[in-house]
Amino acid sequence: MLRENGHSPSEAFNETVEELTQSLIRLVDEKGMDWMYSNCSATAQRGALDWKPRFKAAVLPVFKDLYQKVKDGSETRRVISSCSKPDYQDGLNAELTEIRNSEMWQAGAAARSLRPHEPEKRITDATKGVGGRGEA
Repeated sequence: MLRENGHSPSEAFNETVEELTQSLIRLVDEKGMDWMYSNCSATAQRGALDWKPRFKAAVLPVFKDLYQKVKDGSETRRVISSCSKPDYQDGLNAELTEIRNSEMWQAGAAARSLRPHEPEKRITDATKGVGGRGEA
């Protein structure tokens, strides 16, 4: 929608994905949603509070449908069936390539390349949270 209204790919990425993942989510994680509501601009406060009912009405049916399908097992069966196809990996690679090559994700790759990078942390046997389920 931003692109359709004249915004550049990088601006569209920065005002949506980048703002959410690099700023807002981190603040909500650290301080909570109530803090966010209290400490953002009046424009953002009014937008969030006034548009909340419409967003909830738009997405709630989708979440209810998904929840029901998870609850009754049909989503699990659909995923297992899809992932069991002999050409699943080829189809998955095609889907991921389409996303990777989209204008928004290309803008994201450019934005990420401009961020300062810390060296990767070394993973050892003592590293917490990376061992998977392992043996019980």
